[in-house]
Amino acid sequence: MSKQFTFKTSERFRWTDLVIGILFMISLLAVGLYIAVNLRPLYYLNISWNDLPASSGYNAVIIRENYDALIDYCCPFFSGALSFPSIPSSASAISHFEEVKNIFNIIYVAGALSLIATIALFIMRHREGSFVYLRTCAICAAVLPVFVSVFSLISFDTLFVLFHKLMFNNDDWIFNPVTDPIITMLPENYFAQCAILIAFVMLLGAALAYFFYRRRLKAYRAGQTLTAPKKNYIY
Repeated sequence: MSKQFTFKTSERFRWTDLVIGILFMISLLAVGLYIAVNLRPLYYLNISWNDLPASSGYNAVIIRENYDALIDYCCPFFSGALSFPSIPSSASAISHFEEVKNIFNIIYVAGALSLIATIALFIMRHREGSFVYLRTCAICAAVLPVFVSVFSLISFDTLFVLFHKLMFNNDDWIFNPVTDPIITMLPENYFAQCAILIAFVMLLGAALAYFFYRRRLKAYRAGQTLTAPKKNYIY
């Protein structure tokens, strides 16, 4: 009579694993956003890729210096008002960028706090011998970029508009190119590239979490097999 063997483990999913997963996701989102916003060479390449001098009516030097002024302003350590060095801007545009900076700051602070909490919880769970939380982290980190990627493939323009309608309670984000030429220097596909970069960072984090989960699981199973009686095989 054949025997049926099963792999048994005392490791079980706990609701606190979901909390760790969410904190991990927020950490990766903040890291991805910071990298995307501050990766200036990517934008500089877009000046030629999108022929921004032709579409904006300004030369590459002016485009670059005004973009740099905007990114400097969005830095969490920058204090003061936004001022474009060589192009006009309306009060509504300045107000919109102030809202953007506030949102970025909230994400950065939440990300920093989440990262500290995630590292502390990772250490605690590691000392407990737990590893299922790594699988939960991988799932949580992958959900948002996968959703955004699928939606973007359908219509990034729709996603872009929906994002702004959800995040802002006014129409200041709708710029007039005449009064706010900065909008002609920020092509939509550049934002798409930033979204892809953020998604990549989050998916990379998810992949690493899942890799270490599989590694820990394999080691756990190997340990169980070595310590189990000969008649109790582990699969």
